[in-house]
Amino acid sequence: MNRLFRLSPVLSAFSLALALASPAAVPPAPKLLPQDTLALVTVSDWGRTLADLKGSPAGHLWNDPLLKPFRDHFEEKFTGKILGDLEKELGIKAGDYLGLLQGQFTVALVQNDWKGEDGTDPGWLMIIDTKERSGDLKKQLEEVRKKLTDAKKPLKSEKIRDLDFSVLTLELPAKESEEEPAEGDAKPKPHKMNLVFGQADTALVLGESVKSVEKVVARLTGGSVPTVGEDPGFQAAEAAWFGKAYVYGWVNITPVYNVLLQQAKASDGADALGVDVKAALKAVGLAGLKTVSFAADLNSEGTGGVIGLAVPEAQRVGLFKMLAPTAKESGPLPFIPADAVTFTRWRIDGQKVWATLEETLGNVSPQLAGFVQMMISTAGRDKDPNFDFKKTFVANLGDDLILYSKAPTGTSPQELMSPPSLTLVGSANADRLATGLRAAGGFLPGSGEELKDREFNGKKVGAVRLPSDPGQKPRKLEIAASGGYVAVGSSPALLEEYLRSAEGGGKSLRDDAAIGRAAEKVGGLGTGLFGYENQRESLRGQWEFLRTGGFDKMLDQGGGRNEWRELFDFKALPPYDQIAKHFGFAVFAGSTDPQGLNFKFYGPNPR
Repeated sequence: MNRLFRLSPVLSAFSLALALASPAAVPPAPKLLPQDTLALVTVSDWGRTLADLKGSPAGHLWNDPLLKPFRDHFEEKFTGKILGDLEKELGIKAGDYLGLLQGQFTVALVQNDWKGEDGTDPGWLMIIDTKERSGDLKKQLEEVRKKLTDAKKPLKSEKIRDLDFSVLTLELPAKESEEEPAEGDAKPKPHKMNLVFGQADTALVLGESVKSVEKVVARLTGGSVPTVGEDPGFQAAEAAWFGKAYVYGWVNITPVYNVLLQQAKASDGADALGVDVKAALKAVGLAGLKTVSFAADLNSEGTGGVIGLAVPEAQRVGLFKMLAPTAKESGPLPFIPADAVTFTRWRIDGQKVWATLEETLGNVSPQLAGFVQMMISTAGRDKDPNFDFKKTFVANLGDDLILYSKAPTGTSPQELMSPPSLTLVGSANADRLATGLRAAGGFLPGSGEELKDREFNGKKVGAVRLPSDPGQKPRKLEIAASGGYVAVGSSPALLEEYLRSAEGGGKSLRDDAAIGRAAEKVGGLGTGLFGYENQRESLRGQWEFLRTGGFDKMLDQGGGRNEWRELFDFKALPPYDQIAKHFGFAVFAGSTDPQGLNFKFYGPNPR
């Protein structure tokens, strides 16, 4: 014991020497980024995240041998085009550096001197932690500097907190105009941008200016610069969402809003429609939106995520007042069929939403609001002089909105991308609401022609013709009231199935126990907004649309060359049935609390 006691100072000194010789861990993004950070996205541990992603359903899909032709084409084009241009311009092989990314990976936007004025822009930062490969990073940076110097690139050295950094001036081509410049007009000048890069501890730090980079380097070298982690808005989001996330992001809306407001004050006021930009920004609710955050996590059971809008309850106006669901039962009702591919139920009070919409429109533009009121007051009067749209339609809106769809009925591009769907609007007087909805066809551009009614299963089914392009098959919406809802859809078969649902006997989506278990991950079925998607079926149409050339044809109609399109050879994708096993289902829910609006997502790993 005495010997151990005598040796303890030696052991302590040895431990201290080891600690001093070993690189310190790079602080996480909240303790590293400056306080004027406008937005950030960070992966806390790239190595762990990459391993987890490879073991996820998306990772298994990407590495499926059936996707090899598609994957090889993408990797070849990406390496040749995107990374090839980088190597040609700077003499740098990106592949030599990708392996250095071992720990944190963070990208951020910082305000600096940006106030919305000409000549000022936000700054940006990128932080890559190489951990134990910091020695390799040092060697690579030395090689980069030598290559750039040998190529006579505009490179200069800069000391930042006594560390060696480099400033490279890049000349970016000016954005090409679709129109040729008039004779005598000067061609747009190339845009110059600085790239500041260097090593601090084990981290590669990059930015557009010394000012941006210095704030991060100060923290990495022991400085006490205020950080974004001290911002109350960030702290609230961090405490709520970021704990277990493998990737998260945060946007500070308040300073961005202030810049927009300042720019609006410098404008000439209202436009021809009477829209005052300053009033519009406040009316839609941006003044109350403080921050936006997101986070995602995955484990052996599934993948989850959240989007948080920090809008204090007392400051919710405009869009955010309309979007906020009421905490009521929002799960599938018995008549929702078990083979529904998508389902959403949103408990919002239709009459309050309408009142908020009118108030918002009036604040944005009194002239435009007056025009809309005039249109509403005359709607349906051409057929019935005594018709009152507000009394018939608005006054009968309930607090329940349901949308669901089924699998496509055909294989044409239009059928694949437009599966049968139905919208249900709750009402205490559904028949009267249906009457008002048919009259609303008068608002449609072109021909909002009302068609002849029909009857099915004892229910009256009305229809309104939808406007269509010349040469296209005429489309129509059918409308019927039943069971306390007004059903609206373009698929007669799905509408008729709903009208028969009161007879019972069919299997319901609500009976799927797996959906109930997944719902608990997003807050349950009583938050006021709940949705479900059978991704194994919903993605079938989109996959086949891509594979059979539907997307390519759509781009061809737009004309022009799309370089990003060249990265993807969709015709190399295998038939959907061969890879459908990689997809399962997902649920989402929306809720409110005094601090804001929250939207959660969760998808269990495929069964």
